[in-house]
Amino acid sequence: MTSAFNDDFVRQVEQMSRFQEQTHKLTSKCWDLCVEKPETRLGSRSETCLKNCVERFIDINNFITNRFQTSLMDRQAGDTSFD
Repeated sequence: MTSAFNDDFVRQVEQMSRFQEQTHKLTSKCWDLCVEKPETRLGSRSETCLKNCVERFIDINNFITNRFQTSLMDRQAGDTSFD
């Protein structure tokens, strides 16, 4: 039972690490794209850009995840096409 618990714990830590890595990438990319120079407050243009950047990132990740799940289910059902 301890081995199963340890395996679950390791998987959870790895998942958290991947999530943090993705968050860091998102923050870096969106910041570089949307913020020309740091100021005391974000301008409305930068704020809108950051919001759109994050929303697109989430949309793309959801699309890729759904596509991967569909592909995996198709393979499990015996369909090996990737249309």
